[in-house]
Amino acid sequence: MAHLSDGAPGEVTSPALDADPLDGRGTGRMLVRGGALRFGGFAGGVGLSVLSAAVLTRYLGASRFGQYTTITSLVAVIAAVTDAGMSNLGTREYAILREPARTEMMRSLLGLRVSLTLAGVAIVAAFGLAAGYDAPLLLGGIVACLATVALVCQHTLSIPLATDLRLGVLSGLELLRQALTTGGLVLLAVLGVDVLGLLSVPMVANLALIAPTAALVRGRVRARPALRATSWLPLLRASIVFSLATAVGTIYVYTAQILTSLVTTHHQSGLFAVSFRVFIVSASVPGLLIGATLPVLARAARDDRERLAHVLQRIFEVSLIAGVGSALTLAAGSGFVISVIGGPRYAAASPVLEIQSTAIVASFLVAVWSFGLLSLHLHRRLLAANLAALVVSIALTLVLARADGAHGAAIATICGETTLAAANLMALARHDRSYRPRVTGALKVAAVTALAAACCFGPPMPSVARAVVAVSVYAAGIVITRALPAELAELLPARLRPR
Repeated sequence: MAHLSDGAPGEVTSPALDADPLDGRGTGRMLVRGGALRFGGFAGGVGLSVLSAAVLTRYLGASRFGQYTTITSLVAVIAAVTDAGMSNLGTREYAILREPARTEMMRSLLGLRVSLTLAGVAIVAAFGLAAGYDAPLLLGGIVACLATVALVCQHTLSIPLATDLRLGVLSGLELLRQALTTGGLVLLAVLGVDVLGLLSVPMVANLALIAPTAALVRGRVRARPALRATSWLPLLRASIVFSLATAVGTIYVYTAQILTSLVTTHHQSGLFAVSFRVFIVSASVPGLLIGATLPVLARAARDDRERLAHVLQRIFEVSLIAGVGSALTLAAGSGFVISVIGGPRYAAASPVLEIQSTAIVASFLVAVWSFGLLSLHLHRRLLAANLAALVVSIALTLVLARADGAHGAAIATICGETTLAAANLMALARHDRSYRPRVTGALKVAAVTALAAACCFGPPMPSVARAVVAVSVYAAGIVITRALPAELAELLPARLRPR
């Protein structure tokens, strides 16, 4: 496909685009504000998800809820596999192509993604038949898979919003989707509707978002998909290695939980499961926030390597501050978090979460350097890094979880995430030494972290108070030491900005 940017990383494969948010001086501030909005939307979505889960568990009962969750999990896996890394691929290509190649690529992307997702309907149907599900559950699974087709259409239409850095709009659309889904599930549960109706709710929510999304990008994306296999092959060739890396990365993330359940007691596996669930939610934040920078990284990788090095450095500085702050706060408040999620029966999971929260620092850095590799088309190196993390995670979980249960599995999680972060950084540095981060700011963050840890973990205090002290001391220390990048410092009130 001539229009797909498959040349050497950094080679200009299309003429320069007109000035836009990706090339402007205010890009950094737009990303910071947009990232804050995306995090706010994510937090709101988590709250709505907790509400819907609480309603469904009580309405369906344990057995039916287990089947419902199995179906929705299977649909989620199919959605991840059929995406094959093409969401990020489409965002990257849209950021660096110009018309008419851009329109061709988008039509081919939409046609390929819809076709692959439709193929997943057969998998869901076969699983339901093999599992002996009754007609409402089987039909509900098929409808839920079809809902993913509507989701794919809406997500593809929203790519121009991502490249325009309209992250607040994207966050609003995602929050609206979650609100419609939660509202529908609660309403149908109150009305006593069966599981078929419940599994149909995402279809309604996803279809409802297509029209407003299309209106927001009117004139920029044609909603008519290209259904020619010849136009799909270049997209598949471009995404195959990245999709393998994504698949390995997904397997790697869940390896610790799966293996822990095999090599330790049910009790230790349960303790780790509670901590692991908190970690998974927390570790998804870096990808959400840093993924918003992909259009900027892709454009810089194409046009200006010095700018790419500068952007990666800034993202590294912000991610390190956010990652350390998140880990410190979660470790300090682990007792409270576990009591909310699992109750007193899982109090022994609090020390496990304290250990595992350390891995969140590496999770933030993984996101920085993996998106850097993606922007440079270094998919094979990304795959190699994920394979290395997978091997480390499997080996250490088998050894440490067998020896020390949940605590050992938590340590294995830290080692796996650290391996992935280090491997991504090594791959970037081997490609170009200028992409190595400067660590001057990191030394300031380390000093502030040591002070915050001493203040909150030294004297005995309740978990919530410990978390408040950790956040307060850490935030104050970051501002006082001027560790904040300029783009973040400018968002602070004038009296708090470092002089």
